[in-house]
Amino acid sequence: MNVLIRMPVLSMQADAYFIKNPREIKNAHTVTSAENAADILSLTSEYLFGELKELIRGSDFTSISTNELARIGSRLRELDLIDGHVASVFISGNMATDKYGHQTEKDVKYNAIAMFNQMLDDNKANVRSWPLYAHQESFKVVTRALLGANQAINALSYFATSARNDLSVSIQA
Repeated sequence: MNVLIRMPVLSMQADAYFIKNPREIKNAHTVTSAENAADILSLTSEYLFGELKELIRGSDFTSISTNELARIGSRLRELDLIDGHVASVFISGNMATDKYGHQTEKDVKYNAIAMFNQMLDDNKANVRSWPLYAHQESFKVVTRALLGANQAINALSYFATSARNDLSVSIQA
C-alpha cells in the first residue's frame, strides 16, 4: 500500500538584500592606490588592465544593477581576475528572487560597495550567534568569497573613478 502525502511547495521568494547604509562609499576595504587595486585583482599585464578598463567604463558601483554586476563578475572570472566564489557573489547581486528561486529586480540599482560590506559584516555576526558555524568549511568559503567580493568591488571602483588611462605601476608577468 502506497500512501501519497501532498505537501504545499515552499516558496523560494526573497526580497532584495536590505542595505542599512546605502550611502556608504568608504569602508575598511576602500582602495586608495593603483598598486593596491592591481594587487587585489592580480593584474599581470597591460592587456588585462585594458580589458578591465573597457569592462568597467562608465560603471558606478554605488549605483549598479544585478545584471551589470553579473556581467562584470562573469567577465572578471573569464579573465581569471577573481575566483568562482567571488564571481558568484557578483552574480547573485541583490539576491531578490521569485517563488521559484529565479532572480528578480535585476535592473534595480543599488550600492554594491555598501551591500557587499554589510554582507561580510552580517556573516561575521552570524559567527557570534553560532560559534560552531565558524569551524565549518562552508562558512570559511562564504567568508572568503565575501571578503574577495569586497576587495574586488573596491578595486574596481578605484579604477572606474580613476582618470588614468594606463597602469603606472610595475606589472610583473
